[in-house]
Amino acid sequence: MASTLMLLANPYRPDPRVRIEAKALADAGHKVTVLAWSRDTGEPGADADGAVGISRVGPACPFRSASRMLTRLPRYWLAALKASRAMDFDIVHSHDLDTLPAGLWIGRLRRKPVLYDAHELYAAMVKDDVGAMSGPLQRLESFLVRRADAVITVSDTLADELSKGRGQRARVVMTSPDASPLSEAEVRAVREEYGMSGFVVSYLGSLEPGRFVEQLLDAFSPEDGVTVLVAGKGSLEEKVRQASGKGHVRYLGSVSTDEALRLTAASDIVTAMMDPSNPNNVVGTPGKILNSMALARPYVTTQGLRIAELTERKGTGIVTAYDRGAFREAVLKARRDPRGLLEMGLRGREHFASDMSWSKSKGELLEAYDSLVGAR
Repeated sequence: MASTLMLLANPYRPDPRVRIEAKALADAGHKVTVLAWSRDTGEPGADADGAVGISRVGPACPFRSASRMLTRLPRYWLAALKASRAMDFDIVHSHDLDTLPAGLWIGRLRRKPVLYDAHELYAAMVKDDVGAMSGPLQRLESFLVRRADAVITVSDTLADELSKGRGQRARVVMTSPDASPLSEAEVRAVREEYGMSGFVVSYLGSLEPGRFVEQLLDAFSPEDGVTVLVAGKGSLEEKVRQASGKGHVRYLGSVSTDEALRLTAASDIVTAMMDPSNPNNVVGTPGKILNSMALARPYVTTQGLRIAELTERKGTGIVTAYDRGAFREAVLKARRDPRGLLEMGLRGREHFASDMSWSKSKGELLEAYDSLVGAR
């Protein structure tokens, strides 16, 4: 089996997609080392996540600071290059565009193949932070992606975009949970544990603008009989804490991946709304939707997203405008139709099992590795 060096531009606390891929590779017999950027503290160090080795390098760099990112990202690349000299590996696995220059550099110097793992269209993701630089960054992204030996990404839509100019199409590796629906008794136990009552509308994820967090907090009143359940971390955390004083909003802080799945299973409907003005949101598949489908739970998503097209075609959730009033009306209408909600969840689970399960994506990941090992 091969050994792989994964490059990651965050501290791995852990990063959900990186963790599920790394563990799948380790379970298949590959040796996996994640070389992460400890940008929160800047401190170097090493530990392990089961069979996955974690090595961290600096420097420190504030999150959501484009100016400091421009000056400190190259320092992470240099630190990663220096650290990699003492490591043995057969494949370089670069997560997202901010590690790809270093990955290509290390790969060429060590004569190792480079796998690019695109979690999103990076230039579109940072468009609001970099302004006029988004155009040149998009061109740089296309240039660098064409130079990777193989590409994997999170959806068919992104695979189409990232395959332009390449001889081989990008493989689709969804970050799908390896989870099954809970029994009614298990759902009741989770609700009792967290004091969840009434009709539960959940949001479990990053607390950042463009994800409908602020609109969700104001969508309902205590008289509606709706509990708004929120878990996660981000720049809107203080606003969520303040809203939790209303009584019907419950904020749980940050929760583990496994706990997020339990909370999803105990929800009546999951909020998976993304701002459609961001091109990256349009082509992505939110992890919350994959979790909802896996656990047979309906969800609400936004008109104009590609995933909304699948949602309407398969009948796995509700599609509405990116608007607080429209969202509120759609949820309250769905609440009056429990049988319809149940059927949406079951259709989602059926589609997930046939087309979006982790077993299918794991096969694509392992095949990508096999192709690179064979090409060495």
